Amino acid sequence: MEAECVVVDNRSTDDTKGVVAGFATHSAVPTRYVYEDGAGSSCARNRAIKEAHGDYILFIDDDAVAEPDWAAEMLAEIERRQLDVACGMVLPRWSREPPRWLGPSLYVRLAVHDRARMALASLAERETMHNYFSANVGFRRRTFEKFGNFRQDLGVVGSNPMSGEDTELFSRITARGGAMGFAQCARVHHIIPPERMRRSYLRRKTYAFGYGSAIAGGRTHNHLDKLARNVLRMIFALARGDSEGAVYHELECANFFGYWRGRLDMKLRSRRKG
Repeated sequence: MEAECVVVDNRSTDDTKGVVAGFATHSAVPTRYVYEDGAGSSCARNRAIKEAHGDYILFIDDDAVAEPDWAAEMLAEIERRQLDVACGMVLPRWSREPPRWLGPSLYVRLAVHDRARMALASLAERETMHNYFSANVGFRRRTFEKFGNFRQDLGVVGSNPMSGEDTELFSRITARGGAMGFAQCARVHHIIPPERMRRSYLRRKTYAFGYGSAIAGGRTHNHLDKLARNVLRMIFALARGDSEGAVYHELECANFFGYWRGRLDMKLRSRRKG
């Protein structure tokens, strides 16, 4: 099986082009550099889909490091189970010791998995939407032809962390009968810098995810009872000294407010058009 590496430069301001050129001179895999002027992660991924030549398209992020057998394990799982799309394990690589409050219940906010929990999880527990991250995902090319690409009105753009483009695509695929699964042996390591280990970063990211889920549409759990429940649980967690639990419920509140801000903005845009 032939392979290629396509690096999409999405408006970088560093020496990405030079780094890729240097890597390509000694890489065992043919490597191509592509510049994409359209801002945002969805534009970058959709450009990669267009540029790639193969029947399978695998994605990792620029801050993820793949294990040596990553691609082989991903392809094997897709073929073995005849999947349209598979997501693999994303393990955190901490750039420094994380703060005490940043425990496993918050890992999903960083789009990483807890290795210990995943090792004990059943297949049904692993194969849920909150375990699927686009920092480690493989598709058949025909999946995009059948279900469409990433929505470009969603996804991270510059310093705006609004996400949800991957969740929206995964939900669209499964809702229309596509086969999706978890490839536990296909592993990448996601570098977590110090600035992402701050509550302010996680609040902003979680708020933005809520905003993105409003733009994406569909069912939501962001109702007033959720807000009241999480405010109370945050207070109780603080009272018993559970800093991780307190932050967890704080972020659930941020998600709520982000969602309803998104709904409000959509309504205002609709009125302007009308």
